[in-house]
Amino acid sequence: MADITITKSHNLEMSDARARLDKMAAELQSKYGIKSSWSGNTATLSGTGLKKGTVELKDSTIKVEITLGMLARAMKGKIEEQVNIAFDKALS
Repeated sequence: MADITITKSHNLEMSDARARLDKMAAELQSKYGIKSSWSGNTATLSGTGLKKGTVELKDSTIKVEITLGMLARAMKGKIEEQVNIAFDKALS
């Protein structure tokens, strides 16, 4: 079961939403070493502190599910806050 689940609405074309998510992914990789790879409309996330992560892109929503490693769970609130900020920024 995911430690963090966030669903965001968007009014973007799928290609625009994907481009914005790719830009955000590049920033996350640069800042935190989090890598992403797409398979269809679902991105798999990996990196230090993450056991598992996915981003599912749909016509009007983006759903993020993250399972944190044991040490990262201590910072769950801060991580969730930063994920929300990053997605709000990417989708605006």
